[in-house]
Amino acid sequence: MTSSLPEQSSDKESAADILYDFCRQNQIDKVQNLLTTIDDINILNTIKHPTGSTSLHVACYYGHKELVQILLDYGALPSIRNFRHNLTPYEEAYTDEIKQLFINKRIFYSETDYDQIQWSITGDDLIKKRREFREIIHLYRSYDNHHPIVSKLLAEVIHYYLNEYLKNMPSTGNPEDRVPEEQIKVIEDYFRKAIDEKDYLTYFIKAYTLTDYFYRILNKHLALYILQYFDETKNFSSNYRLVNCLVHIVTLLINNPEIFKYQFKGICYRGMRVTENDINQYQSNQHILNRSFLSTSVDCNVAKYFAGEGQQSKMRQTLDQRPLQFSCLCQYKIKQDKTAIDLQELSSRREEKEILILPFAVFKVVNITKNYIDNPQASISVEIELEECEDPEGDPSFASSVNDINVEKHPRRKRLYILIGILISIIGLALTLTVVFTLAIKKNPLQSNDDDYLSPKSCSDILSRSVWNAATAKSRFSLKLPVSYIAVQTLPSSITSMTQQDCVRYIKAVQTYHMENSSYDDISYNFIICGGYDADNSSKQLIYTGRGWKYVGAFCLTYNSRALGIGIIGNYTNIQSLNAFKSLMDCGTENNYVQQNYTIVRHYASPDIYQYYMNYFKNRTATMTQYNCQ
Repeated sequence: MTSSLPEQSSDKESAADILYDFCRQNQIDKVQNLLTTIDDINILNTIKHPTGSTSLHVACYYGHKELVQILLDYGALPSIRNFRHNLTPYEEAYTDEIKQLFINKRIFYSETDYDQIQWSITGDDLIKKRREFREIIHLYRSYDNHHPIVSKLLAEVIHYYLNEYLKNMPSTGNPEDRVPEEQIKVIEDYFRKAIDEKDYLTYFIKAYTLTDYFYRILNKHLALYILQYFDETKNFSSNYRLVNCLVHIVTLLINNPEIFKYQFKGICYRGMRVTENDINQYQSNQHILNRSFLSTSVDCNVAKYFAGEGQQSKMRQTLDQRPLQFSCLCQYKIKQDKTAIDLQELSSRREEKEILILPFAVFKVVNITKNYIDNPQASISVEIELEECEDPEGDPSFASSVNDINVEKHPRRKRLYILIGILISIIGLALTLTVVFTLAIKKNPLQSNDDDYLSPKSCSDILSRSVWNAATAKSRFSLKLPVSYIAVQTLPSSITSMTQQDCVRYIKAVQTYHMENSSYDDISYNFIICGGYDADNSSKQLIYTGRGWKYVGAFCLTYNSRALGIGIIGNYTNIQSLNAFKSLMDCGTENNYVQQNYTIVRHYASPDIYQYYMNYFKNRTATMTQYNCQ
């Protein structure tokens, strides 16, 4: 005789246990009756001890198709992994018909379900895509560990990603989707030490390797969201702060000035327990780009341990002994700089001899060996060999020209020596002519002539370079006018009310830093807005000329040649800043420096700024120019 659950029972754990048993026994009527009495959806997703699985897991595993459909209709989560085997209900499904139920309902599921996440990209032109990613984040290379913007970016990671996003993530019933608050505190301490000690690389690695949850959830978020930053067609206004934080975390590591001390080239190994669906993602001669970090080891035995070497008989199988899991060993050949870093000196787990492969690496699948086909009990079921694809046209650090020259035949080497001789001769002749020219006439480099930078007389609010005693630019390149983009970035200031003298000192310091520390030809911005008193709305901010209307700036790699860069010192939300910006744009559009319908580009360091400007323009102008926001 079977007992039923009293409708008034408040024992949720008991209800979950009874539901699990009914699902295992395929008691369809009893499950349906029980579900009508359940008012807490979490009961459907409760993990039963000691099996470590949910009711949906057990229904899938035993092949109860009708029950699976009922549970899915009632809202059972398909993304929960069981404790013992780390499999989702989909991965434990006994038949393909049951798997099809998940595929049919997939449009209703969250994109964050683990079995739907695209951890990597496959395709034929991934080298170009990798190059584009690296070029877009190239600007971070100008920030050394002591640059104030690094502290600002890490502070945003602490404030938003750790203490707002991770702490307030909704409970989905999936333990992997939550980071315990005490671990968030540990991670925050590491990021604060990174700011205080100016050592992001060391303390990020400690946070990544020491905590049990952070690396999982970070890699999940990278796989889900990081590519939105590079896709101009994506509108991610609802989660732009999350995307920006992820970009900060990755690119401050890739472009860290200390990374060359730890860069790794050679062979490393990654061990995994995979499903048949995972194996099918790897095809011979296919190219793969990883969206997230990949943990590997120089010690093959460590990787085999994580793969479950020799444990195939203990891995999950169907009722008829068909394997659901396989041990998999991946071998990676790293060939380029800044693809992977050796964590053995930095990691909190040195015994693992970890090599961390950074996001945006491209590998070719050289070989796949499925040992389980001939030997179901092979110690390693699947072996995959991958080799990094080189990009000689990208960043010079990616090229392997030295190795290429060494393996060339002697005739080519001879031609190379002849070419070098010719180049040396040309350089010597050029130096001679330069000396003669210098002696013959007074040398006249780029003159610090305001006439080249002056705005039209109708734009009287724009101050010339001489006002802030600008140094002469090393070189300059003409900007194709009119531009269609305006890139706006804020510059931090501890002075809330800046006088003109304060502004001059600040702008001069920025130019000096850009030219001497960052090796720019001039201050990076075309114009700088500064001044005004927060307590006095009648005090206007002033517009200072940087590179002016006619010359290419150095503020955003992908927009330098088609945009004007505007730097705003201090508070960009007050009325003085808004009025100054509008005055500058009016001058640009009236004199055909800026297109009438231009696009305001949000800078990664100032993600909120365009919203303030858009609201201001909408409220202040009757016949508003169309402002498109990216």
